[in-house]
Amino acid sequence: MAYRPSEGRNQKNQSPPVSPDLVPIMNLFMALIPFLLMLIVISQVALVALNFSASGGGGGGGEGGGGGETAKEIKVIVMASEGNQIFPGFEIREPGSGPITIKNADNQGSFNFIALNTTLGNIKARNQQLGDITIVVYPDVLYGTLIQTIDLCKQNGFPNVIYKPATVSYGSGG
Repeated sequence: MAYRPSEGRNQKNQSPPVSPDLVPIMNLFMALIPFLLMLIVISQVALVALNFSASGGGGGGGEGGGGGETAKEIKVIVMASEGNQIFPGFEIREPGSGPITIKNADNQGSFNFIALNTTLGNIKARNQQLGDITIVVYPDVLYGTLIQTIDLCKQNGFPNVIYKPATVSYGSGG
């Protein structure tokens, strides 16, 4: 049937309405949202500072201004690989005495925590007033070994554990 020119222009298609294809945008959000959440978690973990000191510290209750003697610093050095002067195990440095070395229990890399526990107990028995101990950790030491060492220090009466990474110092050679 033929329409007049004015009526043919007003005729509409009788097809159903076309809905937009949302699959590509949903795929984008399904990949983008977990990625953004993962970035938030990674950035929060990167900002966490390692603080192994006892809780409730702070306060200005110390004696002020006196000269007197300097505080003794006990260091526990944790090493995992062999090098020029390095052996796998612990080295404990106490002022007034030579370094105490505790080598690993076997060649499999298991640290001798029993000997470390005994040595820390002896040091605490000689120095009852000390509450601070410093742990120096080489980069190749596993995190679990660091945590076990910190736990042993706290069990032996050293509530303030100070963590320091091992540093390299160069001499003048002269």
